[in-house]
Amino acid sequence: MIRSIVQRNDNLVELKLGGVEGLISCEMRISVDGLNWKAASLYPGLDTETVLNGNGYLWSQAVSKGIVRLSGQAEPRFYWNSYLNLGTYCGAVSVRLIVVAIDGIHEYSESVELSDRGVVYCRDWVYPAEGTDVSAADGGEGRSFGVLRNEFSPYATMTLPASGEYDIYFGLPAGGLRQLVRVDAEPFSRIVTSGNSMDLLESSFNGKANKELYWKRHKLDGSVLELAKLKETLVEHHQAGKIGYVKLVPVTESLRTDVISDRRAVPELVLYYEPYSYSLHGFHDGATMNGVMLEEFLRLQPREITCQTVRIGMKSLHHSRFLQRLDTPARTDENTIIDDPVKLANNCDILSETVVYAKGRGVRLTANVGMNRPYLWLPAVSERFSQSNPGLLSGGEFDYGKEEVREYALRILFELVDNYDIDGLFLDYMRSFGNQTAESIVYILRQTKERLNRKSADTGRPLELKVRIPADQAHYFRAMQISVEHGYVDGIVPSNSATSEPFPPVEHFVAMCKGTAAKVYGCIDGWKRSVASDPRAGSLCMAHSPQDLLRYIDHYTNLGVDGIFIYQADQFTANPFLNKVFAPVE
Repeated sequence: MIRSIVQRNDNLVELKLGGVEGLISCEMRISVDGLNWKAASLYPGLDTETVLNGNGYLWSQAVSKGIVRLSGQAEPRFYWNSYLNLGTYCGAVSVRLIVVAIDGIHEYSESVELSDRGVVYCRDWVYPAEGTDVSAADGGEGRSFGVLRNEFSPYATMTLPASGEYDIYFGLPAGGLRQLVRVDAEPFSRIVTSGNSMDLLESSFNGKANKELYWKRHKLDGSVLELAKLKETLVEHHQAGKIGYVKLVPVTESLRTDVISDRRAVPELVLYYEPYSYSLHGFHDGATMNGVMLEEFLRLQPREITCQTVRIGMKSLHHSRFLQRLDTPARTDENTIIDDPVKLANNCDILSETVVYAKGRGVRLTANVGMNRPYLWLPAVSERFSQSNPGLLSGGEFDYGKEEVREYALRILFELVDNYDIDGLFLDYMRSFGNQTAESIVYILRQTKERLNRKSADTGRPLELKVRIPADQAHYFRAMQISVEHGYVDGIVPSNSATSEPFPPVEHFVAMCKGTAAKVYGCIDGWKRSVASDPRAGSLCMAHSPQDLLRYIDHYTNLGVDGIFIYQADQFTANPFLNKVFAPVE
């Protein structure tokens, strides 16, 4: 029987069933005149697991045929999107349910009154003339996004006919979104529902039709919504996606429970920021890069953002006084040739500009260095020291047992400490961890921490040193024991090489650091777990869901970590399902 049928404040109609054992399915048909009946466009669930990872066939059957599968549910609920069937119609609607159960077919009739809840639907897009250039970022008046003609100019704008605070939804007829979006003069935001080519989210989310995607809450007053394209949707295989309509829902006292339930307080959040990779979106100067990407990170209100512009053995993205700067197009992990990092390096010192941009924003900005990446297999990015000293390498990586290697690494680290107004250093030994001993690790950490301490004494600012290391290698553990005891390290991130799963163990480091000033961070990676490889896309990895991230946070928190470190954080910051997990609870 029908327990209830209620129109929600967001205009979806919620139906609850009960009283029938052995439920199999329910077909819903609707009619305005009682004569002409059609299938209702149903959502089998609004929770993120259903939307992201639920079966595409079952979703399509519900949306197109009005049939939801109910097997195993005693008190099922599902949702009717009346706008897809009736537009903005208000008035009585007759409802007919055909329920299949183990004992046979049950039919029920009911009616629902659709009223005006103040929800506004918008479809009136304006398309500017090709070639129009507009401001690309806050403070970037007159700056064009373009690398190709018209590449990042808004291709569509819309005036939002509402005044007040509204929740903004996008109605997606098919696929997902990979675009830049903004309202009024705010910085553009990426909105990416499909991850990148190295995950499989597209197979489950993008395959579902007629979804509604919650973007954000915003105060509107004759506001203009703008859409702009990212470079990868023009020169690669990625799709920008289509928006069928924009839905504006007036804010009520009750917050969206499906959003709030997916949030978790994080004790201390540290985000990894990699301008080299972000330049592939077409961001080739500091104002554009940070106006989009750094703003994206700052919205999560992390304690620290650690910005990587060099790996030991590669050409630098920042403007070093002795390292070669990136100057040659190079091959990517996706087997394409790109010159975007070269353009970024030529146009600005992105580390310096990122430090300046972050000032006064309540976040520590540290320089991140990959500790062993000579890239002999990729000469376009390999630095002259690597090319000229093959005898200092073993197995394609630097041998830190050799003094020349250690001094070369320290020269890079010291330059960052001395010449940039950073809040510390973050050394990433996962890029790469080979050819190290406990003694070589301690030597680098001791020398670096002493350099930081000297600068801290001069400036009066605390400068921290953190490391990301293999979670279960004895010589790294021994090095951390010595470094924690002598105060050489302020934070430790035990890690896998490139995935969140399986969980890297942290318990031994938590025990080691108990009662000391050193902190331990649980590591969440942008990639969940690897399942295969592809000659175009490299490693194919499963995509995260909000439930994955909540599970990770709970796991690490229960083990007593001091915070969470997110490697490849850009995989989460633009995804409207995932970034809200880390967002401050309102």
